[in-house]
Amino acid sequence: MFVPVNREVEVILKAHDVIHSFFVPAMRFKQDAVPGLAIRMHFTPIATGDYEIACAELCGLGHYRMHGMLKVVSQEDFDKWVAAREADFARTGDERN
Repeated sequence: MFVPVNREVEVILKAHDVIHSFFVPAMRFKQDAVPGLAIRMHFTPIATGDYEIACAELCGLGHYRMHGMLKVVSQEDFDKWVAAREADFARTGDERN
């Protein structure tokens, strides 16, 4: 996840199978994702850096793989990242690039 510093971020959590939990330990931020619900959460990162994202619920056999990184960057770096993604999408038509 790539977000700009000092700007409110909205994330919509959805779970398809069991309860999961979006947890950013360094920010002391945790929100559960519940099957059948779309849960909106808001946060404003105040410092740049790389932060671990983990699932804080014992959600099943694949639980150990449920982690990621939250990269908080300057607005300028965020704008460059968005422009690069848009260029990749225009070139390939694949939004996953």
